[in-house]
Amino acid sequence: MTNPRLSRRALLGSLSAGVAAPLILNLLAIEDAAAQSAGASADYRALVCVFLQGGNDSNNLLLATDPGSFAQYWTARFAGAEPIAIMPPGTPPVPIGQVSSVTKRTVTTPDMPEHWGGALPIAVATPQPVPAANKVQGGPDTRSFALHPMLSGVQGLFAAGRAAAIANVGTLLAPLTKAQYLAPTAAAPVPQRLFSHADQQSAWQSGQVDGSATGWGGLMADTFQAANPAPAFQAITTAGNTAFLSGVSTRSFRVNYASDKASAQTITLAAQKGRYNQSDSFLDEFRLNLQEASLGFTQSSDMVMDYAEGVGRSIGGATTFDTALGAAGGPYTSVPKPPAFTDPISGKVAVNPLAGQLEAVVQTAAAHAALGVGRQVFFVQLGGFDTHDGENPRQGLLMAQLDHALAYLDQALTAAGLSDKLTAFTASDFNRTFTTNGDGTDHAWGGHHLIVGGAVKGGDVYGTYPTLGVDKAASGATPAFANPDAAGAAFIPTTSVETYLATMATWMGVTDAQLPGVFPRLAAFPVRNLGFMRS
Repeated sequence: MTNPRLSRRALLGSLSAGVAAPLILNLLAIEDAAAQSAGASADYRALVCVFLQGGNDSNNLLLATDPGSFAQYWTARFAGAEPIAIMPPGTPPVPIGQVSSVTKRTVTTPDMPEHWGGALPIAVATPQPVPAANKVQGGPDTRSFALHPMLSGVQGLFAAGRAAAIANVGTLLAPLTKAQYLAPTAAAPVPQRLFSHADQQSAWQSGQVDGSATGWGGLMADTFQAANPAPAFQAITTAGNTAFLSGVSTRSFRVNYASDKASAQTITLAAQKGRYNQSDSFLDEFRLNLQEASLGFTQSSDMVMDYAEGVGRSIGGATTFDTALGAAGGPYTSVPKPPAFTDPISGKVAVNPLAGQLEAVVQTAAAHAALGVGRQVFFVQLGGFDTHDGENPRQGLLMAQLDHALAYLDQALTAAGLSDKLTAFTASDFNRTFTTNGDGTDHAWGGHHLIVGGAVKGGDVYGTYPTLGVDKAASGATPAFANPDAAGAAFIPTTSVETYLATMATWMGVTDAQLPGVFPRLAAFPVRNLGFMRS
């Protein structure tokens, strides 16, 4: 049943009750954009935060595969009812029904790591020494690295120099050694609520460990006003409201997307001219009702009238975004659709929600000039990483989705001529325990992340990959193993979130003078720039 006309009473009731507030905010933002729209800077740049919600087990994303390191990894993870250890590099996939020569197990399901084959080796430009505790007699002096076997597309980006990894990143208040962790002081404090999803998501997204009403992406966007004549479109989310994009003056603009079974994605907007309650002319009807509603009110209704009139004016700019992205022959039309995604566990073609979000991102970035922005910050999200149990099938699928989406992003950016203009990076609540709990992992701390884009100094692992091994020195176990980089089964970060993010903020054009306003704790760390971005 259609709703051809909203009643004046119902309309004003919804406005006064705040029911339409989310729509109104987007409409007002669009009106501002329409009024200020101008050609964007030729030096367009954008960042995309790919948030892996739930705490990704990045011990299986980036592996150290030198003999001593991998031996410790294998001991910790090839254990329990459903071992979660990835096979050594070079191990061929084992077909279902056959026995693995490595584990001696019969492969019975497609979610067994033996079926996926070995970790995918990557060559790195900067050698990292093998830590003393991971050295083996006659072994190499430098580490070797590999990726999860589902990350073949990312492996190709590493080889092409358009992807890099950052090792052992986490929330910190100041640099922290193991001794300081065990006996914290005012000068070397330990962050609070380390293993809490909500608190650590806030810490990663706000750039401040204790959480904040503003996020580092939004604060960064606050510094872009000169480059953004239409700031309404400088902070874009496909994943709902997020602290990441909240600034002092910056509000995030939400882009929704809908997917079909063929993985074709269509951008839709809450403020887009289109269908509402099955009405094809919602905004026209809305405008007419507002005009009618503004007549005949008394002075006591001025606030309602002003609000209604303001909304009515804002609707005049509501098609700005839609027009920029939908113009025939417009730049966004060069963005290809994501290729079909096959679920590696079920073997069926399935929708990859992350690829759909990244399609919306690239379409929006391709229309940046029409939107009047020279700098943009995006937030996308993939959930399901809280793998306390059933890790093999769950993370196997998630890694395949991440790989498919990042490989597609690279393809789409190239097609749109934006390869060196947009950089994507991963973030997550925290890493997971180095040990297995039987068929999964629990909450931990420092973890490893990916950076993708043509402006990345790719083919390298930045930061310091930790010593591997379960810290048993305090447990009385024999033989004792003292891991200087771990607290139990969690790695103590050697790179702060602030340093990781500030490196990309600098590439975006945030000046040294502006950095402390975005990252108030950055001065506590000796390094401001990890060097993984080109100038």
